[in-house]
Amino acid sequence: MKYTTIVIDDSSIQRLATTFLVKNHVALEHIGSYGNPYEGLRAVVDKKADILFLDVLMDDIDAFELLDSVNLNCAIIMNSTWPRFAVKAFDYGINDFITKPIQKPRFEKSVVKVINQLKGEQSSIRSNKDYLCIDSLSNFSLT
Repeated sequence: MKYTTIVIDDSSIQRLATTFLVKNHVALEHIGSYGNPYEGLRAVVDKKADILFLDVLMDDIDAFELLDSVNLNCAIIMNSTWPRFAVKAFDYGINDFITKPIQKPRFEKSVVKVINQLKGEQSSIRSNKDYLCIDSLSNFSLT
């Protein structure tokens, strides 16, 4: 299975570098790269991306303001030149944080981590079908 992936970064050089890594990863399918964060968000929603690589500091808006404005249903790997944003990123519930410039070994580690998280979510959703949940035992009888 390939995981659909979108890159949002206002720096054309960083966007190109991240896109190159995504396109050359066997488990990822690149479905778009965007310098405009609003166009990128629209693509994430419309194309139902599995994974989003998201830059923290962009010209018009930062990633945290962006995440405050929308509820995304995808894994997020946030990236920045500034490691000080990592704690805030994890407070926002992102899946991983990478510092720029992105090194291939760290990229690989992050992708494996996120794919394992996604696989875990899928298997827990499937396994929930095997269980019966009882809200209240007040009227329950085994006789």
